[in-house]
Parts: sequence; structure tokens; C-alpha cells
Amino acid sequence: MLDLRRQVDFELTATSPQKYGKSYPLSQCLEISKAVQKLVGTVDANQLSGPVLIGCLALRGFLAAGGEMRRVWGDLRGSYFQNAFQIGTLYVDVANDTVVPSKPKVEILPFEASGLVAIKDYSHFAKIAESYWSVTAWPNHVYPEIAPFFPLLIETQVGSFELRDPGGYMMGLNLNRAFKPAEAYLTKTAMPEEVRERAAYDLAPLAISLPNASAAGRHEGLKALQRYRSKAMHRDPVAQKRLTERGFAANRLFQTAAKSRSATPAPTEKSKKPPMNILFIHQNFPGQFKHLAPALAKGGHRVVALTMQKVKETRWQGVELVPYSVTQGSTPGTHPWVVDFETKIIRAEGAFRACLKLKEQGFEPDAIIAHPGWGESLFLKEVWPQARLGIFCEFFYLAEGADTGFDPEFPVEDVAGNNCRLRLKNLNNYMHFDVADAAIAPTVWQASTFPEPFRSKITVVHDGIDTQAIQPNPNVSLKLRQTGSDKPLTLSRDDEVITFVNRNLEPMRGCHIFLRALPELLKQRPRAQVIIVGGDGVSYGAKPTVEKNGAASWKDVFINEVRGQIPDADWARVHFVGQVPYANFLSLLQLSTVHVYWTYPFVLSWSLIEAMSAGAAIVASDTAPLREVIQHDENGLLVDFFSVGGVVQSICGLLDDPNKRERLGAAARGAAVTGYDLNTVCLPKQLAWVEALSNHHQRKG
Repeated sequence: MLDLRRQVDFELTATSPQKYGKSYPLSQCLEISKAVQKLVGTVDANQLSGPVLIGCLALRGFLAAGGEMRRVWGDLRGSYFQNAFQIGTLYVDVANDTVVPSKPKVEILPFEASGLVAIKDYSHFAKIAESYWSVTAWPNHVYPEIAPFFPLLIETQVGSFELRDPGGYMMGLNLNRAFKPAEAYLTKTAMPEEVRERAAYDLAPLAISLPNASAAGRHEGLKALQRYRSKAMHRDPVAQKRLTERGFAANRLFQTAAKSRSATPAPTEKSKKPPMNILFIHQNFPGQFKHLAPALAKGGHRVVALTMQKVKETRWQGVELVPYSVTQGSTPGTHPWVVDFETKIIRAEGAFRACLKLKEQGFEPDAIIAHPGWGESLFLKEVWPQARLGIFCEFFYLAEGADTGFDPEFPVEDVAGNNCRLRLKNLNNYMHFDVADAAIAPTVWQASTFPEPFRSKITVVHDGIDTQAIQPNPNVSLKLRQTGSDKPLTLSRDDEVITFVNRNLEPMRGCHIFLRALPELLKQRPRAQVIIVGGDGVSYGAKPTVEKNGAASWKDVFINEVRGQIPDADWARVHFVGQVPYANFLSLLQLSTVHVYWTYPFVLSWSLIEAMSAGAAIVASDTAPLREVIQHDENGLLVDFFSVGGVVQSICGLLDDPNKRERLGAAARGAAVTGYDLNTVCLPKQLAWVEALSNHHQRKG
């Protein structure tokens, strides 16, 4: 055991040098125990000798003969939590020095003499936690919805928080007793108001309603507990997973707050910064700002949005809507390379005139946040020179390395001339570089398309996906209309469903590759139902020419190409559903046995992250935007964009391997939750970006 521990020390000293601010090995009994347990089964016996080899072979022989090396956890001698092993009748502690580093690394005793006892309830847990971790334990009266699963709020000496305890032992104790342990702890005296206020402040980015008093939180938590018990949620793994994920999300917020918190205390009502005036500009508002703008309004700021849409209402989720219009169209006969830029100038003038009126009415923005893609924000510094301008950097047009020239099937005509056109198309970007104070982009790859020195101004934060709203649903079902039949087709997770999603079906999003895969895919999978979401227009690329088989849309072009290879009975299993309501779209993702996402090197679609959040097993094109999100064979499969056979092989391989689908789907959801969750990851970062933008304004002012 000492020899194994030495190997573990070498690794963990490098990978985990500190925990809770304490140097290794302090407080790392769990990490050490897990690492030693792994080594027992994996260490190469050929590298061992002498008594170490004899001991290793003896232990392996004991385990092979049916003996157990069981990891145990509990209260050690009334002083601290300890992870150790029970091997036969022995207590074996390989992390004996994680509280007092001068003690021997390994302690072996008869189990009955060890002093390890089980944790009885949450009060027992809290008592040991307070003495062992030097923390204060409170009943969770701040976030009552999850209090039956996370009944403790731990406060450290520096004022950071953590909800406890979803751990295996305590959660099992709680659920096996139908929430009675949590109920006993939540019934305690209401937590101090000052503690609740600080914890609620850290949780503010969740954008949910929290109780405004500890007594109310205590009451609501106990009511939630009774409700969950009446619904038998202590025996419902799906409900348990949903609520524990909310607790994990809250803890990530606490961790973020702890890292960003300075030595000064959290703002009180008296010390909070004054509200700001913030102007959003997006031709099709809210667009990428649909979460950020309402969150700022909810935070007490005055938020105004300029949009080209005709709006019936003057307010949306606390945001004041101000439409603008243009006074002219593009000039007939303008040089084709210049048409795009002229259109942007026309819109920029319309926005400029609307903002002059806002200024006349007394509106002075502290910060302007714009999607510059249509030009509206070009001249706003002429109206408000002191306002800070932050822009959304979606894409910088490249002659090489992105979508242009990527697909040899659709070659660029007049390559040199097209490069000239792209340079002019980027004029709008270059003009914004001179006036923008900061920028934000949803992915590293999209940010990388922008040139230096402006690239250094870009902060990468994804728009965010609500992973709580988009979750796996094993009970999902959906009805589809069937051509030539009055009876709808009802699909569930028991069916073999392949989904493919575009806003519009066009080559830039790989519709030609997927449709060409259908003949062989339908042949190999006689039970599969294929659902294709997307309109008949174009979102990014060009429309098909009339020479393309006389078809009016790209969808028709490629249907005409493959239809003769597919029998009618198989074609009946292909369902083009157009653009569907969002609720139906989410059901399709939850229904997917395999979800397919294809794209040129271009802007990444929200739908991919939404499919990941739904736990779908994903087959995606091996292109630059995807490599940032999908790691091959870890949380999805990547296939060469042009390989029709690769698409078929990967889809069929997943359909034949439910264990692999489950593994990839779970990992995909994990990646969505940890990297792209709206409330715990993306929105807090977006709000911090806006605050940094406004702070700079205040310093300069």
C-alpha cells in the first residue's frame, strides 16, 4: 500500500496540488483512495518486486477468490470525514495523513477498532463538516425548490457557498427514507437573513424567483419536500436527475462568484452600482440577445432596443422597443460588388436618425450592444461619442479556410473577382473595428476568423442554451402526418428515429450529403424513420439555378437526384416537416435515436448544442466549428464532410450499439451543461462582459 501511495503522490502532487486552499495531501482522502483503488487493478506486476510484488499478488488473489476491497466513508473518531477501505475484516486507510500530515500515510487496523462510524443524518454530517472543513453549515432556506435534495448550505471562512449534499451515501440515506433526513434538517431555525441575502446575490444569474426572507424559504422548502414525497419523487430517477442538476448549476454559480469576488464584501442595497442605460441594436431583435437584454432589464437597468421590425408592443420582457425605418432602397445599376455595402449604409443612416430622436428625448446610453452585420451601428458614436460600443462578432469573410471554396461541387466562379467582393463585404467589419470598444463571439473558431489587432478585443462567450428546459425525455412521443393516410404516425423512444435539422435545407448546411445518404441508409435500416427539419429557402448560400433539374429549391434538387434510387415504401419513411414550432422541435431532438448535423466551416447553429443538451447521440461533419464542440468518440462522432458512405456507416453503427449511443449522448449533454448552459455559464459571462464594458466607460468618464 505504501508503494502504491508513492505512485499516487507523484501523480496527484502535479494534477491536484491544492484543495480548499490546502496543499496536497490535506483534504484529499477521496482522491487518494480512488487513485489507489484504481492502481490495485491496473498496476503492472512485472514492474514490482520483493514484498511489494508478494502483497500485490496476494491482494489480487483475495479479490479473484471473491473477497472484497470496499471503499467506505464516514465519521472517523468524531473528528473528520474519512475515505478508507474494508478489506476482509481489516480497516485500511491509505490517506491517513490528509488531516495531520505528520501521521503515517497508511493505517491498517481490525475494522472494529478503527473508530469509523456511519453518518446518521444531516445534523451529524453538518457537525463533522464544521469541525473538519472549518465551515459553517446552514439549512438551505435560500433555494427551496432543490432543498429536499440539497438541504445544507455550507459557508466557508471567506464567505463562499456550496449546497450539500447530493453525495451517494447521503443521497441514498435521504431517498431511502423518503426525504425524512432532509425534512429534519430543513425544519431547523431559519438561516440568518444576512447569509441568505449574500447567497441569493450569488445566485442572481439564475434569473429565477427566490424567497425574500429566510422564514419564507424554510416554509417553501418544506412544502416542496411534501409535494415531492406525495409524487414519490424519491423513487423517480428522472425527477431526481433534473433537480440535482439544478443544484450542480447553483454550485457552479457559487464557484464562479467565489473566484471573481474581490476582498470587498458583496454589494448591499446601499453600495450597488447605479442602473445603466443600455441600447441594443439588432435588425431582427432580439436575435442573439434574447437572454441578455431581458436579464439586464430584470437587473434594474433601462434597456432600449432598436429594431427594423414592425412591432405592435412597445415593451418586451422589460425592454423598450424602438423601430427604425429606411428612406430609400438600393440604387439600380450599382456595381454588384458595392450593393451589399450600400444596403448597410442605408440601414446605418436609418438607425442613426432614430438614435438622434432618442437623444433629443434625453436618452443617453452608457453602453451600446449591437449586431453589426447589417450596418446599423456604424454611425452611433456620432450621436453618443462617450458611449461604449460592444459588438457581436459572428463572422469575418475569408477567401480561404472557411465556407468560400470549401465545396468543390459548387466552385466559385471568377475566383479573383470573388475575393475582391469579399474584401468589400468586410468593409462593414473594418469600419466597426475603428469604433467598437469591445466585442463578443459565440465560439473560438468564429472569433479566430477576425484579424488582429481587433481579434484581441473579442471575448468568446456562447449565446447559451437552457439545459434545464432541454433535457432527455425517455417518455417523449410525437405524431407525424403521413402522406396518403389519415392516420398519424406516432413515434416514441422505442422507434428508430434519425433527425436532420437546418433552418433552410441548403448545401452550406450539408443537405446534399445527407440526402445522398438516404438510399443506402433506408436500405440498411428497414425500421428507421427519418425526420428532416428545414425550409425550402436559403439562409446563407445562393439559390439553385434553373438549370438544376428545374427545381425551385435545393431540397427539390437533391430529392430529384436520389428519389429514383429509393422504393416508394422506403420513401414513405422520410418525413420533411418544414420549419416546426419550437416545442415540437425539442420533442424531435428528445426523440432522436441518432441526430445528424452537417455544416461548411461557418457559423455554428444553436440546434447542435440543443441536440447535445437533449442527450442525443450525434453524427457530425468533421469541420472546424464542430471540432470545437464535438470530440470524436467522446461526445459524438465526426465524419468527413463529403463522405456519404461515412455518414451511413456512422449512423448505422450507432443504431446497432445502444451502449455507445447512451455513452455519447450522456457525454454530449454533460458538455452542453458544463460549457454552454445559459444560466450557470453563458449568461453570467455575458453580464460580466457588459459590466466590464460599462466599468471602462465609468473610468474614462
